Parts: sequence; C-alpha cells; structure tokens
Amino acid sequence: MNDNDQQEQFKELREKAEFYILNQKYSEAVKILKQAIATDDEDPHAHYLYGLALEGSNEQEEAKKHFRRVLELDPEHTEARAHLDRLIGE
Repeated sequence: MNDNDQQEQFKELREKAEFYILNQKYSEAVKILKQAIATDDEDPHAHYLYGLALEGSNEQEEAKKHFRRVLELDPEHTEARAHLDRLIGE
C-alpha cells in the first residue's frame, strides 16, 4: 500500500468514526479509531475523536490520555483542553 492509499484509508476511518460519534455509537467509534491511531499516531484530530468516543463510553481515564496526546501534538487545540479540564474537574 502506498502513502496515498494509506492517507486515504486513514481519512475514511476518521470520517466513519466521526459519524459513529455523532450517532452516539461510541464503541463502534473506539474500534475504528484504534485502527486509525495504529496507522498514524501523530494526528491530533484522530486522538481528539478517540478521546470523545472514550468519554462517551465512560472510559474517562483513557479519554484523558488521548486529550493529553492531542495537546502534546497541538497545544492550541481548545476543544481538547476544554474536555480535559472538565474530566479533571470531575
């Protein structure tokens, strides 16, 4: 598989995960995002989506890890900061 194919597959996984999150199918999103992050661990948006899916699945500790990873990759990511702050404040 070449880089273009891999990037396209990664993008499709992310889009599918977003769909599942919007429809509150968090466990489906978690499965897909595990694949996506295995493909590209440096993508802040994938980690953000993973954090949302985990948060929706009531896996707060794991969600915090992914929101922290987003902020490592993109310190200006305000949504990840807001979710992390809320989870820490619980």
